[in-house]
Amino acid sequence: MATLAELQEKRGGEITRRRILEAARARFSTASYEDVKLRDIAAEVGVDVALVHRAFGSKEQLFSAVLSTSKEVESRSALDASRLSADFADGFFSAAGQNETLQIVVRSLTNPQAREVLRARSLTEFIGPVADALEGPSAHERATLFNACLVGMAIFREVLGAEALQDDNSAKTRPLIERILAACLAEGGAAEPKEDDSTKAPRRTRSTIEKPATTKVGRRRAPTKTRNA
Repeated sequence: MATLAELQEKRGGEITRRRILEAARARFSTASYEDVKLRDIAAEVGVDVALVHRAFGSKEQLFSAVLSTSKEVESRSALDASRLSADFADGFFSAAGQNETLQIVVRSLTNPQAREVLRARSLTEFIGPVADALEGPSAHERATLFNACLVGMAIFREVLGAEALQDDNSAKTRPLIERILAACLAEGGAAEPKEDDSTKAPRRTRSTIEKPATTKVGRRRAPTKTRNA
């Protein structure tokens, strides 16, 4: 059985580890991967940089731990397949400006090491949970398209400031976003709208194409010569 001192030491180590993660998350979401230094994180927490190395190993491993403990990852722990497109369309606006993971991704994409971590984590933390919630063929591909659309729209909103994706326009844009996400998740892709038979134009065939009316012009007979009696 662990002694009180050992339990206190373990608890203290868990608290320190959590503080390191929080400080690292703040750094990675506001600076590029290259500009984040472990010694700066250690100084902010008030520990020696050796403790950061002992708790997480390398900067790359700390970066991976930050991604795996993000709020966005935690929100995907239990997904309802029947409400995926609706829930994420709602979340697209409710989480605006608070998506730390997006900020981390944008600031780290130019670094090869960070990209490898992002690629691995996107499979396990973002694409994987959506694919697991889906039924039918090509679940991985559908989940990948789903996440690609979400990330692309989020970048246009939060990084580029696209007006159509801001809160003021959510009444118009939210239904469109839900339809786009639903199309990504559909087993056979988006179904083409069917035409109403009553409004469908008749198909022209050879038999239905009317030929222009023609009138026969009678040939004029030449006058006959009469013999004089």
